[in-house]
Amino acid sequence: MQGRQPHPHTTTPISEVILPKRGKKRGSYSCGRCGVPKKGHVCNFPKNLNPIDNPSPNPNSSLLASPPSVVRPQPPPPLPQRHVLPQLRRALSFDDVDVNDSPGSDDEGDFSDLDNESDRVGSGSGIGTLPSSCLWEVFKRLPPPALLSSARVCKGWLESSRRIWKSAVELRLRVPVNAQIGLVGSVLKKCPGLVKLSLRMESDIDATMLACIAFSCPKLDSMEILMCNTSVNRITGDELGRFVAEKRSLTNLKMEGCSNLGGFTLCSTSLSTLSLSDLYCHAKMVFNCPNLKDVSLDFSHQENDTTDLTLMVDGLGRSCPRLQNIHIASIRLTHAVVLALTAANLRGLRMLSLVLGSEITDASVAAIASSYSNLELLDLSGSSISDSGIGMICNIFPETLSKLLLALCPNITSSGIQFAAAQLPNLELMDCGMTISDPDLDNPTSQENNDLQLQRTPNSKQHLIYQKLIIKHTCLKKLSLWGCSGLDALYLNCPELKDLNLNSCTNLNPERLLLQCPNLEYVHALGCQDALVGTLKNQVCADFMGVEDHSHCKRLPDGSKRIKVPDLFSPQPNDKKTKRISKRCCTVLVN
Repeated sequence: MQGRQPHPHTTTPISEVILPKRGKKRGSYSCGRCGVPKKGHVCNFPKNLNPIDNPSPNPNSSLLASPPSVVRPQPPPPLPQRHVLPQLRRALSFDDVDVNDSPGSDDEGDFSDLDNESDRVGSGSGIGTLPSSCLWEVFKRLPPPALLSSARVCKGWLESSRRIWKSAVELRLRVPVNAQIGLVGSVLKKCPGLVKLSLRMESDIDATMLACIAFSCPKLDSMEILMCNTSVNRITGDELGRFVAEKRSLTNLKMEGCSNLGGFTLCSTSLSTLSLSDLYCHAKMVFNCPNLKDVSLDFSHQENDTTDLTLMVDGLGRSCPRLQNIHIASIRLTHAVVLALTAANLRGLRMLSLVLGSEITDASVAAIASSYSNLELLDLSGSSISDSGIGMICNIFPETLSKLLLALCPNITSSGIQFAAAQLPNLELMDCGMTISDPDLDNPTSQENNDLQLQRTPNSKQHLIYQKLIIKHTCLKKLSLWGCSGLDALYLNCPELKDLNLNSCTNLNPERLLLQCPNLEYVHALGCQDALVGTLKNQVCADFMGVEDHSHCKRLPDGSKRIKVPDLFSPQPNDKKTKRISKRCCTVLVN
């Protein structure tokens, strides 16, 4: 018996009530929520609104059975404003990483095998993952090696790492031995907006590196090239002059190992700071930089250096009228060089440093004082000036001078130092290292001969060798007396003093030491006798001796603040027995 057949117009086929099975999509390049291509896209739809999971309504859906897996769409909420990532100014440091560890385009791997779900989770757009703004904050705190590794995880992380590299404005890079120029260029091309570059060269450098920097860093503003002991700087003067002329945005240039320059001509309207070291035998040195303000030139200490400093200083004063800070270190500095500098009449000069010029005398000081009366820093270390020169300095710069450096000046005595401290009320820094000293006292082989000579010499000779120093100053913050082996007694009444250097003061008598410096933070005592170090501890930390609990807190003699008093003689790792006391501590550096 044949059953009753249903009417075709009154019954719905089974194929119409069962939803078609979707195939699994792989390698989708569109956003899973809004359908916009993912590259460079930040989705603004909320997490609970997904067009894939919420299909649009069908006009015939009222005639169909609704399975439990189907979610009825809700009216979408108003779209939030798009979050704009701020412009990041970030400094990346490669000081602890070789260039060999940073590949060029290896971090841009093939991600075609990643499915749509894993890409969403990696990019931070999936449910339960970090948003793009949080991922940005995390990535910008990563060191460069970790940033390179994170770029290989997924497309989203790759894009975030690219943005970090592109937003970097400062880069410190260490170039190892035998590093190829292509590796350096691959790192530099990641940072098209680079403004400040610092290279620590462990390999040789030549004009090829300069060409790579000029091509990869169009916005470079500051460049620093530091040389190691085993590396050689092969850049010539013509190559350096061409690089400076082409980089019209360069304002700061520092380069070490400039022994192969020979001669150079620097022409730049943007350069304001220039520092060149290890200069040797330069035939010509022309500075055509009208906006140059700071210049530092360190020459080699070889006796056969043939550089004409008088001609160089004369040209420097004529072509750079806006100079404010001048530093020249050379054993060939003479009184004629000082006269050429004073003839330039640089009205804006505030800092003058002429170091290692043994032929600079009191006459040179008189010429400087007559031409530049507004100096704030004067450094004549290594010169032959005497106490008379210090008197002229005090008469001309009583109100402006705040930093005075007179190290390695054998003709200066403790009387001149005391006079400078009394006549310069605004003095904040004074360096008198190796001034109150006798070269024979520092030579242990002739110590016995010195004792016999002291017995035969009159009292005046002994007074010149063993001297006392008394300084009372209200503004002095840093005092350096390193190498003053002829110093026998020291009395300091400086309430603002924070740093005191007594290294190699071998003959300073502990019983003739008195420090009234309540704000003292650092005391350097390398090469001093143990009794002197003990006296320093006793005067800095009240009732220090006999304290067994090193974590106990004590007060300074004036009761101004509390400090900890740990054992200053206990060895500290990697610090040569350095001792720190609380947050504002007094560090004593001993043998």
